[in-house]
Amino acid sequence: MARGPALALALYLAARKARGRARAEKLLRQEMKAGREDASRGAERLGASDLARPEGPLVWLHVGSEAEALGVPELIDRLREERDDLGVLITTARHGPDELLVARLPRDVVLQSAPYGVGPGAEWFVAHWRPDVAIWADNHLEPSLIEAAHGAGVPMFLIDARVPDRPGWRWLPGLRRALLARFSHVLAGDTRSAEGLRALGVPADRIEALGFLQEGGAPLPCSQAERDTLAELLAARPVWLAAGATPGEVPMIVAAHQQAMRRAHRLLLLLVPDPLESGAELAKDLEAGGWVVGLRSQEDEPEPELEIFVADLPDELGLWYRLSPVSLMGGTLLGASGFGVRNPYEAAALGSAVLFGPHLGLWRESYTRLREAGAARAVTDTESLARAVEHLLAPDHVAEMAAAAWEVTTSGAEATDRVVTLVLDALDARGL
Repeated sequence: MARGPALALALYLAARKARGRARAEKLLRQEMKAGREDASRGAERLGASDLARPEGPLVWLHVGSEAEALGVPELIDRLREERDDLGVLITTARHGPDELLVARLPRDVVLQSAPYGVGPGAEWFVAHWRPDVAIWADNHLEPSLIEAAHGAGVPMFLIDARVPDRPGWRWLPGLRRALLARFSHVLAGDTRSAEGLRALGVPADRIEALGFLQEGGAPLPCSQAERDTLAELLAARPVWLAAGATPGEVPMIVAAHQQAMRRAHRLLLLLVPDPLESGAELAKDLEAGGWVVGLRSQEDEPEPELEIFVADLPDELGLWYRLSPVSLMGGTLLGASGFGVRNPYEAAALGSAVLFGPHLGLWRESYTRLREAGAARAVTDTESLARAVEHLLAPDHVAEMAAAAWEVTTSGAEATDRVVTLVLDALDARGL
């Protein structure tokens, strides 16, 4: 007979299974009526899918919500650098109105809603997809889904882990302990979480405190020779960058630059317009307004007399982020059409302090995380933008933000690398 934690898990699963598919279908109808489920994807909540399993080895990543899956695209890129034959399936337990994750993923990644924990959906899901490795990145441990994967012999890793909290489980105190035992290895988000997980029975040799997955992608490239030449031209001159500024934002940015120049008259604005093709016309308009302007596409250089340098050549943002200690992310002040708001980790990964407005598009969670870490600062209008630029003219202020940006963008590299190693070792052990 099952005892202790195993008994708690068996009792819980028995109760959930007894409710059967009818209960799952009723739950789905309730959620769709409340507007919390997409009717076109409802079958996924019952463990069904019209999609075929990808050929070859399949890695399954389960996340709590799309907004929480900030490190998943980077992990997928790293996995495929090592094994380009890997198929990837991602399930989300909860989702909001914005499809944040799908826009960042390779097109061949399969994104599904996780099946409900009642009825046979979890078992159907595992039988259909037949994952070879499972990576669980959700602090809510769903017993039915975890047990179905374990029963199918799928090696599972718990990452970004904290102590799981499910108040409804208090009547079965061994449930968390039993579920944690199903994971071959656990990567805790911090030392405190690791201690709590060990107290719940995770053996010391199966847990590591390595932080959360790395966010953002590889730093944008640039020509080192070009960077060195421009850095010499700029010398000790104060510089700030507006990256991907939309036409409606340009007057606000220029007005903020004019105000900030009262404190630092040698301040240079590097202005990367969106679209880039508008650069020549923009430079003409700025000159008509009395500004001393240079234009990159005309082979101008940021000479000492320039006040605004319009950088309108493609594929050079990596260069400008490296040269500017402060970057305003274009599209965030007034909003950008489509997916035009830029990823803030582009700037943060290259040591540039990030300024951003209220319109964050697909990158809302990324901007929030950088702000909470002290690596980014929110602005709302011309006045607050000018004040932020003036504040960051002080070397100690901008250095503090740049250091925080570096810490956020690099702290997860070790965790990401470790997950890649665990997955590859698991596949090797299965002969895949």
